[in-house]
Amino acid sequence: MWPDAELILFDMDHTLIDNDCDVSWKEFLIAEGLAPPSEHDDIYRFWDLYCKGELPEQEFLGFQLRQFVGRTPEEMTPLLERHFTERVRPSVFPEAQAEVRGLVAEGRAVAALTATNRMVAAPVCQGIGIRDVIATELETADGRFTGRIEGAYCIGAGKIIRAETYCHEHGFSLDRTVYYGDSISDIPMLERVGFPVAVNPGEKLLALAQKNAWPMRNWSLPA
Repeated sequence: MWPDAELILFDMDHTLIDNDCDVSWKEFLIAEGLAPPSEHDDIYRFWDLYCKGELPEQEFLGFQLRQFVGRTPEEMTPLLERHFTERVRPSVFPEAQAEVRGLVAEGRAVAALTATNRMVAAPVCQGIGIRDVIATELETADGRFTGRIEGAYCIGAGKIIRAETYCHEHGFSLDRTVYYGDSISDIPMLERVGFPVAVNPGEKLLALAQKNAWPMRNWSLPA
């Protein structure tokens, strides 16, 4: 499979898992009493805007990172691991995990490329079998999270910026990279790489994948 590919990248939410981690993380925080119940409606307001390709990025990041502010990575790590175990692990697509592990066993270079911040994404990706994670990076000052990000938000065209940096650091080329993506926000990256793969595509991405004869994967959870 893709004998000329140097690197294989997977989006995370709705590609490797039947879940959106920004949503499930906030729901987890509310259940733990670490975020107010009043934030519940905003979770789905932002999700609806994301699905329409209209996410107000700065407003969303301020909302999404609110509970990180002033806390250390060491304080957050146990919560993030529990979030994966309790909220995300049951939503991992078995076929996706099998594909990842098969590629890793072949000795292929595999990484995740996700808009979700690294602190939330790392336990998820590592649980699936992906060691390297290219994600939105959280800013810290004096060892504590500021509620801001470092560099480009890893979404849409920002994924290309993050992926190009990773390729430059590791000696890869996006022209010889595979990318598995599921949503309209993945289209810039899918169009940029040499080997795009559409996963469980919605109507717009499905039409584009069919037009361009891109390979597709249709993954699901066991009944």
